[in-house]
Amino acid sequence: MTPQDALQRARTAAAAMRADGAYAEATPARLGPPSPTAADRKLPQWALIEPDISEVRSTRRFGKPMTLFKHGMLRLLDQYHRLLIAEQVRFNAVLLQYVQRLEARIAELEARLDEEPRR
Repeated sequence: MTPQDALQRARTAAAAMRADGAYAEATPARLGPPSPTAADRKLPQWALIEPDISEVRSTRRFGKPMTLFKHGMLRLLDQYHRLLIAEQVRFNAVLLQYVQRLEARIAELEARLDEEPRR
């Protein structure tokens, strides 16, 4: 892929994300809660990680034997990696719940602030 092709692909992807609302303009706090963006909808998906083993490869001169070695090591260490991934997923899920509770609390406080009479 040439740099020009990569630039065009990036611009196309950015335009698609902009159409989905990923680059929503910031609104003042008292104009109501912001609409959920594409990123907000994807947060639960991003919290669950699942590495793709097929992406493990070597780009060295004799890459085929090195790739086979890496795949063998991944198989040997599979249980260890699964434990690490499970811990990371649990952390991500708890953190996501905490952030969602904070967002709900902020929205509630902003609603109360909007209901108070102005002085």
